[in-house]
Amino acid sequence: MQKQICDQLISETEQSLQRMGLDLYEIMQRAPAVVEKWKRYYGPFLEVWNHASNREELTAFLLTGPDLSPEEMETVLTLIRTVPYLLRRSLQDAAKSLPPPPGGRPRELRREQCKEICLQIGQLYGQGVELRDAQKRLAQRYHVGLRTIQRAWQERAKWNSNSDKEKI
Repeated sequence: MQKQICDQLISETEQSLQRMGLDLYEIMQRAPAVVEKWKRYYGPFLEVWNHASNREELTAFLLTGPDLSPEEMETVLTLIRTVPYLLRRSLQDAAKSLPPPPGGRPRELRREQCKEICLQIGQLYGQGVELRDAQKRLAQRYHVGLRTIQRAWQERAKWNSNSDKEKI
């Protein structure tokens, strides 16, 4: 793996957990204890997981699987009944610490599309088509409003300055 990709993965993970009020390295230090606690359930869970593509397959697998003692069955049922509440509590705590959504309408064009549109506008303009007419043509071609195309055209200068910074 390239160092740049490695750094990006680590940074994104750290930032995501920080938004939830958590620290990646504290979690990683506590992970072995959690894994050890649930290790004995890993094999059976994996078997159930592998046979859970539909209800019939899962039922057939469980019917042929090992019989559980009444105590083990009660433990499993208690765990199953408790999972939604555990998830709800932890997800609510995490949700409280997350930032609000950015708001505004999502962009209609991806960055690559904006670059492509600007190149096409430039080509049309170079062939003698008026700028506004070129923009109208591309708005129709991409099924977006004229103003969307005009915004992409106005922001084209930012791409060159960003690409120059990447080269340095």
